[in-house]
Amino acid sequence: MIHELNHFGIVVRDLEASLAFYQGLMGAKIVYRGFIPPTKTDVVYLQIAGGMIELLHRPDPPETETFGITHIAFMTDDLDADYARLTGLGYKGLVAPKVAGSGVGRLAFFSDPNGARVELIQRDVKTREGIIDHPVIKSFDHYSVLANDLDGAMKLYRDVMGMSVLKTMEVPATQLQIVYLNWDYDVLELLHRPTPDTTGPIFGHFALRVPNVDEALRYFADHGVPAEPGTPKPAGTGIGRIGLLRDPDGVKVELVDRVDLRDL
Repeated sequence: MIHELNHFGIVVRDLEASLAFYQGLMGAKIVYRGFIPPTKTDVVYLQIAGGMIELLHRPDPPETETFGITHIAFMTDDLDADYARLTGLGYKGLVAPKVAGSGVGRLAFFSDPNGARVELIQRDVKTREGIIDHPVIKSFDHYSVLANDLDGAMKLYRDVMGMSVLKTMEVPATQLQIVYLNWDYDVLELLHRPTPDTTGPIFGHFALRVPNVDEALRYFADHGVPAEPGTPKPAGTGIGRIGLLRDPDGVKVELVDRVDLRDL
């Protein structure tokens, strides 16, 4: 059974630069480090507050390499059965269950209705250690995925995979629909626009909750990472404020100072 939203996978150009950003600046802790010999890929799992990201790095990437967020991963205790169930329901299989390239556990990939690459993982290695303290980051808020086909995404993540709906919102000015789903600590944000965007990235950002966005952005600016132009700004939902940073590969990291989504 699929039971946990585990991480965003991020392919990086410079592993040391990414570690300096996430580990040095955001206080992330390395909870697993491995290597995939056939593709000469470093694999680093980082915990930020209570949430997870995975960094993937090849020293000699092919010209076709895609950098940034490339997949979202879920944990299962029965990989073969869940993969068979999902592909049997018509979801496109991308990689059949196999031993992970690192040799630790097993994995598979399929595509969600919007084309997001979804990883299923089964392993016994523990990859989280409570909540990690940081001067301004208080919790991992959510992982964000574009859902042009919102009904299809809801059928998969809520009805088939068993996530619970935390909150549904609409931004009046843009008619943007936002649905938050979760398992325990981990939250998935689905973004749906009335006019679908088929050209932008399907994995838009991940978000971290801070007590005060303005103070958090000053903290990061003082440490050499300025805010994206136009931020901070009020959230379109009317709840709290938003600031944006970018990691060394251009991945958007959203800072929010609203109430915890699990308490809405």
